[in-house]
Amino acid sequence: MDFFFDPQGVAVVGATPNPLKGGNALLKNILLGYRGGIYPVNPKYPEIEGLTCYPSVSVIPGPVDLAVVFIPAPLVPAAVEDCAVKGVRGVIIESGGFAETGPEGTRLQKALADIVARTGIRLWGPNCMGLVDVVHGRIFSFMDPRAQEEKEFIPGTVSLVVQSGMLSAVFLIDIMSHAMMGVSKVCSVGNKVDVNECDILEYLLTDPDTRVIGFYLESFSDGRRFMDLCRQSDKSICVLKGGRSRKGAEATLSHTASLAGNQRIISCALRQAGVYEAWDFKQMMDFCRSLALIKPSANRSSRQVAILTFSGGAGIVSTDFVEEQGLSMAELSESTRTSLKKLFPEWMPVANPVDLWPAMESHIGADVDVYSRSLTVVLGDPEVDAVFLHIAVGTPRIRLNLSDLAVQICTSGKPVIVWIIGRRDDVYEFQKQALPYGIPVFTELSRAAECLAVVLGGGRRRHHRPGMTERMNFRRGNVFG
Repeated sequence: MDFFFDPQGVAVVGATPNPLKGGNALLKNILLGYRGGIYPVNPKYPEIEGLTCYPSVSVIPGPVDLAVVFIPAPLVPAAVEDCAVKGVRGVIIESGGFAETGPEGTRLQKALADIVARTGIRLWGPNCMGLVDVVHGRIFSFMDPRAQEEKEFIPGTVSLVVQSGMLSAVFLIDIMSHAMMGVSKVCSVGNKVDVNECDILEYLLTDPDTRVIGFYLESFSDGRRFMDLCRQSDKSICVLKGGRSRKGAEATLSHTASLAGNQRIISCALRQAGVYEAWDFKQMMDFCRSLALIKPSANRSSRQVAILTFSGGAGIVSTDFVEEQGLSMAELSESTRTSLKKLFPEWMPVANPVDLWPAMESHIGADVDVYSRSLTVVLGDPEVDAVFLHIAVGTPRIRLNLSDLAVQICTSGKPVIVWIIGRRDDVYEFQKQALPYGIPVFTELSRAAECLAVVLGGGRRRHHRPGMTERMNFRRGNVFG
């Protein structure tokens, strides 16, 4: 799989000088980041973007490991045959119009499968957005080149594998525009005529730039192999499975020509393999970024949480969410209570959740950082495994230095999840500033509690226990579609 991610020479089949077409965006993206030989292929033009343009891949003089194909579907099999003649090792087919469209498209996709069987060439796609490697700047995709030109990508340690073309692009746009997390790689696999989620997972498990792997899948090409790889992994893996309902499963056929399989059995198998299962796109990304920032703990005998808040109401609602996630509210030690009591007014009892607003009120005009001092005390409590910290951004009474917060978290070795609320621009700026410090920040209490449960070694959704027939089907390997 190295020749997909780090090729020696790339041919762009379907390159065009027309800036309104995907073939031009594809070529520009490769020019902006890739540092090897780049060969536009289109018999209509002698030159594109200052590069010699070739009528076919087989006549390119230099070595070519990878071809990226973006031409009409009926022309793709011949182009792939030409790549095989050249000795190209891998082809990413970003064209649509294959098995997802009906009988004629199915015939074309079978022709591609036959070429793979006969020549040994590896095919990625079709019907996909290709590969984006943010860390190394290799964008083998027809997404808008302005993202690279304006340096919008944020490098990170989360890699995503997405069985949807446009969704992978939207994932990146959403992540970049909200400055929520860094990304290592995004792999759009499409119809999976050859290269599938197992091949990419196996590569990412040894990729030094990837710490957490998130999947959106509509089907499993080889469910047993996928689960085996997940069980062997020391990296966190999160899966969002599309087509859980009957109608959703029908929709996967017209999207990527996928058979969705039995969802209850798949959920059970994922849980047994140690995989985190998400139920919507945002949740999957939030799980991934939390696991990338905080190494999950599977060995804690207890999962005791302390809540530090500016609002009694927010503390109560958070307590409900914490308990519903299977976590426990910590019983603060006597030493912690004594230390906090020194900050609190006489009338205010110390309890968990810890409502800090009365303490801040009682120290108006004094040079006392109530938040920082309280957090230090609570993180030092042996009865506390994690802290759920609430912050109202833009409030002058809440003084919180992100650098100091990061040091406190690192020193304690305990997870801290932050929930923020406030003016829109202030919230965005806080999130943006927190990202380089590795502090997970959320704007919803419920999502913050879910992610806290995940990093504390739990958080897997409770599922229906399969009956005897379903368990027998799983052992026979018939449940993945």
